[in-house]
Amino acid sequence: RAGLTVLVLERLDHLGGAAVSAEAFPGTGVRLSRYSYLVSLLPESIARELELGVELRSRATASYSPVLRGGRHTGLLVEHDEAAATRESFRALTGGDREYDAWRHFYADVAKVAAKVAPSLTEPLVTGREMAAGIDPDVWTALVERPLGELVESRFTDDLVRGVVATDALIGTFAGMHDPSLAQNRCFLYHLIGNGTGEWRVPVGGMGAVTDALAAAAAAAGAELVTSAGVSSIAADEDGAEVTWHDGERAQGVRAGVVLANVAPWVLRILMGEDPD
Repeated sequence: RAGLTVLVLERLDHLGGAAVSAEAFPGTGVRLSRYSYLVSLLPESIARELELGVELRSRATASYSPVLRGGRHTGLLVEHDEAAATRESFRALTGGDREYDAWRHFYADVAKVAAKVAPSLTEPLVTGREMAAGIDPDVWTALVERPLGELVESRFTDDLVRGVVATDALIGTFAGMHDPSLAQNRCFLYHLIGNGTGEWRVPVGGMGAVTDALAAAAAAAGAELVTSAGVSSIAADEDGAEVTWHDGERAQGVRAGVVLANVAPWVLRILMGEDPD
């Protein structure tokens, strides 16, 4: 749409990578998300601008965490729209209302940060000081500048409740809640800032519906999408790069002013003829 000539090269025989749907039960026609399965960080402003038309639905249950406590099988239920069932679940687990009250206060603080940070995904970057303006400095420091474990342990006393909160911080990070790198803080914020609400919704038709809609929007705007095109090298110079790929029969190449590589950094280094270490 900006007047660029766009070529997408995909190594696999289909677009989407992990964001695809598959027929889990042959003959039913039902397609389910294969790997990635929920949508939150796709800005609604982009979906509207590209006219994606993807239907996303809310889940009635946000989470359920089973636990064996005192020889009794129980668990913690958290509704998407928290109501009596959530409070009763907290009460049955912890013996009172203190932990649920702490939960509500904690996520109210997080929501204020999320509402401020979410628009930055599609806006020019600002300084940390500008981003923190208008947010309780103690909350900002605890969520952004100090290991998240300190905040979670100060707010909650029940280990299962702490664990449910920590889940959004630890998935995929291989970090601890007190890791000095603060990788856990960043992961936590990514899970809670989506469109200012942090809600993770289910795409109707599976995650492949999102990929298909993006591909259709790109093609309609004039992009050329090529699958089974394994890129073998990127030779960069001052004016751009020469990209070489193989289509299964012969090598092909194209000259580009800009190359966006959706691969791991070490893979990109190999493609550019550099040391992957």
